[in-house]
Amino acid sequence: MVTRYNEPVEMIGHFCRGRVRPCRFRWNGRVYRISSVSSHWETREGAYPLYHYVVRTRGEDVYEIHFDTSDLSWTLDFHYSENG
Repeated sequence: MVTRYNEPVEMIGHFCRGRVRPCRFRWNGRVYRISSVSSHWETREGAYPLYHYVVRTRGEDVYEIHFDTSDLSWTLDFHYSENG
């Protein structure tokens, strides 16, 4: 099942050599630790790049998030789950 959220999240990430690696995020008062990044890609919105990530949390849930460089914000786009 895929659920679209488009909601802001607080992110702790590792910024190194011009790259970003998300580590954990807070959403709805809960902290989700990211165990792996499955994929990532870049799109553009005008002059600003958006960095998209598909991440797996320690609970084995999968989320799609993105980092918007125009305002330095993170957004939770989708949650993918096997349960309904």
